[in-house]
Amino acid sequence: MDASVACSTVTTASRFCAALVAVGTLMLVSPRVTSAQSDLERARMLYNAGQFAESIAAATSAKVKPAAGPSATLIIARSRLERFRTLGDPKEFAAARAELVSLNPRTLAPQEAIEWQIGVGTALYLENQVGPATEMFTSVLPAARGRLTPVEFEKLLEWWGTTLARLAESLTGDARRHAYQRLRADARLEMERNPLSRPATYWTVVALRGAGDLDGAWAAAAAGWIRSGGQPEGRQLRTDLDRFVAQTLIPERAQARTGQRLDARATVTESTAMTEEWRALAARWGAASAAEPAPHRAP
Repeated sequence: MDASVACSTVTTASRFCAALVAVGTLMLVSPRVTSAQSDLERARMLYNAGQFAESIAAATSAKVKPAAGPSATLIIARSRLERFRTLGDPKEFAAARAELVSLNPRTLAPQEAIEWQIGVGTALYLENQVGPATEMFTSVLPAARGRLTPVEFEKLLEWWGTTLARLAESLTGDARRHAYQRLRADARLEMERNPLSRPATYWTVVALRGAGDLDGAWAAAAAGWIRSGGQPEGRQLRTDLDRFVAQTLIPERAQARTGQRLDARATVTESTAMTEEWRALAARWGAASAAEPAPHRAP
């Protein structure tokens, strides 16, 4: 954020890649005080608290009332997806997929229809259907922007960027470059809407590197690292950028400068100079230190 994103590009993002956070969308709460609604409300709160087994139990109780059935089914499906991500039990995934398939999104409230699409996109990603997952997350972004809280929308952006970057890494030649250019353009639009967006910042850097603009990626990484310093949750973004710069961007940029092998003396010297440059920027603009260089892993 285990959903790795073909991580030479994406190995480096501890939150965005290796430990994707679940899109725990806050769910609508009806004001009616019936037993089913009470169970449903409790199921939603338990889901958002990460207590997925308890959420399933509460939603199952709510499901006995027909009016609460679709909402309860959605909560159960998404809770099972999270249990699959934690436990790796294929039965949980199969049950989650069956619950999602059983729902008609047109009968759901607008917020729940968004949650259903996020759930489907998550399921597609977890079964390695990266292309369809990318389309699902991309298509839901405009509707989600006005309905999700800023925190939840940022989580959706993490899923979206991860799937699109993984899709790009699976391609070659012009198709790969075009996929990264698409990621870069869309991430840039999100940056224009919210310059402080952490996932948009990170995926802009990844996309520039993937499209071959290594100097642009370096500049975007430096700007993003500095920008994140005043944000309460900026430390994680700095860690992700440090790792990406050290493990991927510095080796590739150094090799591009010298035109020689990674282990050639000239490339090692160039890599060392870039590492010192990054550390100096970190020292000037914050207390956090840049990550040590790590061997580059080819895509």
